[in-house]
Amino acid sequence: MDRLTAIASLILDEAKKQGADAAQCRVSESEKKEFNVDGGRFSLMRTLFDRSVSVTVLRDKRKGSVRINRFDDDAVKAAVGDCLAACESAQPDDAWEFCAEACDEHFTDGAPECDTEALFMRTKELLKDVSARHPKIMLEQVICDHNGVKCVYMNSYGVKYTTHGGSYNISLMYSAHEGEKGTSFYGTEVSLKTLDKPLIDCALIEREFTQIEAQLGAGPLEGKFTGTVLLAPMASLEIVVGTVLSNFVSDLSLIDATSIWKDKLNAQVADERFTLAITPHAPYVVSGSEYTGEGYPAKDFELIENGVLKSFQLSQYGANKTKGVRAGSDSWEISITPGEKTLDEMIKGIEKGVLVMRFSGGQPSAGGEFSGVAKNSFLIENGRLAGALSETMISGSVPEMLTHIRDIGSEVLCNGSMSVPYISFDGVTISGK
Repeated sequence: MDRLTAIASLILDEAKKQGADAAQCRVSESEKKEFNVDGGRFSLMRTLFDRSVSVTVLRDKRKGSVRINRFDDDAVKAAVGDCLAACESAQPDDAWEFCAEACDEHFTDGAPECDTEALFMRTKELLKDVSARHPKIMLEQVICDHNGVKCVYMNSYGVKYTTHGGSYNISLMYSAHEGEKGTSFYGTEVSLKTLDKPLIDCALIEREFTQIEAQLGAGPLEGKFTGTVLLAPMASLEIVVGTVLSNFVSDLSLIDATSIWKDKLNAQVADERFTLAITPHAPYVVSGSEYTGEGYPAKDFELIENGVLKSFQLSQYGANKTKGVRAGSDSWEISITPGEKTLDEMIKGIEKGVLVMRFSGGQPSAGGEFSGVAKNSFLIENGRLAGALSETMISGSVPEMLTHIRDIGSEVLCNGSMSVPYISFDGVTISGK
């Protein structure tokens, strides 16, 4: 850590010498130990090392940024010079600002050190468990790794954060096969602090294996109707949460005044059962954001509480531009408050609709309208799953969906960065052949 701190100090000294009004930098080094499995067999073991230096300077109300992967003095000094050169071609903007409240804090996050033997054994165990318990699942690719990171952030106002963190990361790509029948692929990613239990028992991995096996023999939906869409956690993230964060509460949407919620602060925008929070310090987050991109301490906060929009997710820059209030964090570590019904109980309450595990579609419009393919989906009729679907389209409006929530489930996906339940929405258009 001392070497990283020395490099950061050199950057700030050099920025001052070269005429910067303010500067910030982030210096990090990481070590990744990785096992790869392709087609059910170990194919690769490797250790990767990475270095990163990011520098941002302000001069005459202009901003310049540069990122390099070298630690030597000449490269670092040249990076500062390149930042100042970038300022020359930038437009002046009074809104640029770094945190000016001096502090010196150290954080230890997640799993800083790797137990390589345990990681290998858990990976090997996963292959055996899948073979024994889910023989129809073909693991097309498995990547199990540990990424350990040391990082120093410093700025010219005396803000300093040092972090020693890490995580075990599991990435699975798979499909189900039986004879000539096969399913669409599905992917799962999970980050862990420990390897204290079998990987198949982490997050929703085993349930997802079972659901993908049930996709064998999927057929097209006939006709078109307006019904209920039951979104699995990752589908909710793709369709609903991603749209809210990108289109309705972000810097860009509010600065450009394209957000349909720009005048909705403290107004009802969703069902009163819906609470969405940004939670970098939640217990389920493996290696959360400790500070923002401008050097402010990261804090948990609620975006939507009981259906009421309580905050935008503005940076200090965004707050200055819009005369708003800086949010507690700029991260996407999220939590949606779960409900009381199990997945089976949610299905029993649906007369006609679809269960969607994955969504494939274009970027929703500024107003939140979306359309795309419901991947790995199931038809729901009269309160039960009535068969796996293929080539099924869903379309709707995220703002309308948020006010037409049927149920929020009790079962959640905790994958190391988020805690999201199953959620069902009424009034979505579902189209087949």
